[in-house]
Amino acid sequence: MSHHLTNLTWDIDGAAIDIHSHGLLVLLRLAHLSVQSTGECWVTVPELAVKCRISDSGVRRQLKVLEAMGFVMQLKEGRRTSFRINVAPRND
Repeated sequence: MSHHLTNLTWDIDGAAIDIHSHGLLVLLRLAHLSVQSTGECWVTVPELAVKCRISDSGVRRQLKVLEAMGFVMQLKEGRRTSFRINVAPRND
């Protein structure tokens, strides 16, 4: 659990980056579950859906958006998927 990554996520400038509420919820949950040194976490889509109070398909949709924005990388290992987040401050 990383409070540091969660704080960095809250500090993302919403005016500069078009991230919507469901995407922010998913990213905050991933940040909360991630190991601070690596940014990696192991959580399933159904677990994210329950905690974020959105559907599984909504979580998948937000993960695709977050991945396209460079905030999330999905790491597939056989049938398991882990996530690595990148919420470091950006110089856009």
